[in-house]
Amino acid sequence: MQRIFILAFKDLKLITRDKLGMFFMLAFPVMMALFFGSMMSGIGKSDSATLKVVIADVDKSEMSARFIESMMEIDAVEVIELERDAAIDSVRRGKHVGVIVLPKGFGETAGIFWEEAPAIELGLDPSRKAEAGMLQGMVMQSMGQLVGTRLQNPSMLKPLIEKSKQQLLSDDSMPAAVKAALGTLMDSTTTMLESLRTVRETSDQEASGDSGDNLGFQMARVQQIDVSRQAEPGSKAAMMQNLRSGWDISFPQSMVWGILACVAGFATLIVREQTIGTHTRLLVAPVSRVQLLAGKGLACFLCLILVLTTMTLIAVALGMRPRRWDLLAMAIASIGVCFVGLMLPLSLMGKTEQAVSGAVWGVCTVMAMFGGGMIPLMFMPDFVQTLSNFDPVKWAVYAMEGAIWRGLTFREMLLPCGILAGTGVVAAAIGAKIISRRQ
Repeated sequence: MQRIFILAFKDLKLITRDKLGMFFMLAFPVMMALFFGSMMSGIGKSDSATLKVVIADVDKSEMSARFIESMMEIDAVEVIELERDAAIDSVRRGKHVGVIVLPKGFGETAGIFWEEAPAIELGLDPSRKAEAGMLQGMVMQSMGQLVGTRLQNPSMLKPLIEKSKQQLLSDDSMPAAVKAALGTLMDSTTTMLESLRTVRETSDQEASGDSGDNLGFQMARVQQIDVSRQAEPGSKAAMMQNLRSGWDISFPQSMVWGILACVAGFATLIVREQTIGTHTRLLVAPVSRVQLLAGKGLACFLCLILVLTTMTLIAVALGMRPRRWDLLAMAIASIGVCFVGLMLPLSLMGKTEQAVSGAVWGVCTVMAMFGGGMIPLMFMPDFVQTLSNFDPVKWAVYAMEGAIWRGLTFREMLLPCGILAGTGVVAAAIGAKIISRRQ
């Protein structure tokens, strides 16, 4: 056993001397993970509870501005302002849930409960009826707050009350008794507004501007409900909901390249030793062929574990949070067994370093292409996903994702880990058999 460890340490030392090889084993995969992870930084931050609404303010009055401000204060609404035609077009294109148009004259009667209610044009996306219902309730909530705005500003209401009183007195069709009663009511309202103004001024002096908030009125209390759409189990949307960050996808995907770089590096090392005569000298040393192969395999396995562990720690530092650390360790170990086994037959694809290096990288690139090392499999066509079942890279990515964000149980992890370990054992047996025959 000691001889195996010595041989493994020798191979690790040779690998670490190859600076370009170490770059492709560790630095290049990390750079890929950082690049693609930053591109997918929005993944895992669900905004399904936020309604994107566009408002077109045609009135351009103080009350219309207050209405927009009130809508912006609602946490569940994201509001932007556009011109009327552009706002309507954005809803047609599906960029926003609805459009609110405040027409000319909106501010004249908004918040005045004895006048005819102002008109509001509301355009809603017909494919999102539940959100549209929430939006209508929020519009009524903001309209109700305009009543409080009117009452909190007596100087704004007094001219309107006086105007209504004059219209009332000039109406000959109304009975004299009704006129007198309504006139008395309006005079009382004016007196009440003066009292509110005095109270507000006193509160401002005593509470340093903390007043006025209790003088507001609201036509209705709107309770928001969760209208998030439930994705079908196993669907792409359901899998996306499990993601916590873009690192959950980018790092397992980029780890593939570190794995393949280790395989290519050790496959090339085997051929190099045969070319320069190191392998022959080892054969005449007190070391068996089994120990030679075991040393190579152990060195490759330790290198794979080091690369995967280092990248995992970097991902955790950036914010990735694996759901099951024990299952992640199980996945990493099974990946190591698999690709150590594959390394042996791949090292036999040529007789020179250049031939083996080119052939191994060609095979590895194809495996990465069909196994999710370039594009996540969930975004690829169905026939590619079917072909990927014969690709060990697919099962390596799936095992890491299962522990990081898919939420697989121990029993469910047995399938990908078992396929990986079995592939490695079979490939190692085939590679060892061919090598023994050549020698």
